[in-house]
Amino acid sequence: MAKEESGLILLSPESQALAEIKTEEVMPRHLSIELEASGTIQVNENRLTRVGSRIPGRVIEVAAGLGDYVRSGDSLATVDSPELGQAQSEYLTVRAKLLVAKNAYERARRLVEGKVISTGEFQRREGEYRAIQAEGQASQARLQLLGMTHEEMRALESQNTIRSQVVIPSPLSGTVIGRDVTRGEMVEPARTLFTIADLSTLWGIAGIPEKDLSTIKKGLLTEVSVPAYPQERFKGKITYLSDIIDPSTRTLKVRIEVENLRGKLKPEMFASFLILTEKTEEKLVIQESAVQREGARTIVFVAHEGGSFEKRVVGLGRRSQDYYEVASGLYPGEKVVIKGAFALKSETFKDQMEAD
Repeated sequence: MAKEESGLILLSPESQALAEIKTEEVMPRHLSIELEASGTIQVNENRLTRVGSRIPGRVIEVAAGLGDYVRSGDSLATVDSPELGQAQSEYLTVRAKLLVAKNAYERARRLVEGKVISTGEFQRREGEYRAIQAEGQASQARLQLLGMTHEEMRALESQNTIRSQVVIPSPLSGTVIGRDVTRGEMVEPARTLFTIADLSTLWGIAGIPEKDLSTIKKGLLTEVSVPAYPQERFKGKITYLSDIIDPSTRTLKVRIEVENLRGKLKPEMFASFLILTEKTEEKLVIQESAVQREGARTIVFVAHEGGSFEKRVVGLGRRSQDYYEVASGLYPGEKVVIKGAFALKSETFKDQMEAD
């Protein structure tokens, strides 16, 4: 590899193959007209749940803390409830009484058919049986109100063992973003103990100026950037438009569902949004991968015949869909390096050091 006096970098075919050089012709393309908006990143409320205890009682174990990732069904905490234990005891007692009353009722029915006992005695036994039957239904309903499932009730009936301790499970897989409970506390069903959020997708909330509303609709794709990662773009899509204009800012709130790749985005971050509208315009463009930075200058490498490449300073306009508008320095039909440009840039540095 050598550099001529003309300023061109020469590469043999073998060197080009080694650097995996790939070029693309500079040409006009139709790009979506972008709208810029600012806003914040928020939790996806469709993937958010607040969890409390099904029953009143004392917390005897806390299994999840802030920032922990939990799967659906994992234990968040365990509550011991005397009220649940008492309700289970009453239910088992009523079931035992119901069995005795049922046997007495069926025996009385056989005896009255044989005219061994009076009709009045049979009706008394039947009344007792029906009353205890209703008592059992009420006791069962109380357990259901305390949160016991049908499977748990069948286990109680078959094992005849009272369990006053209840695990609070996570209803979805996600991150614990809120915890308001400690071991030993008394809790009530109305109180939120944990807040769980699936942070794999988040919401971007942005304001669109009233004058741009004709270009906005659900389903439009967006690119999201945040100050913490200025070189990265996160993909999003508009999923909701408010029906009301904010009278103070004259903007319409839109909701953008954002893919939270590698968990880098955090709720309450400030964000910028580029909304790709369906309106397009034709511009001379180059791929983003062709662009290299050299101090304050923006450069590309233009391919010429004979395996030579020219480093050229260019002026760029806005970025859209992985392309930059060309403001100056390039002409339609020229070929620029879109893969392997960094190798060419490294070669120019090597030549400069040798010259020095």
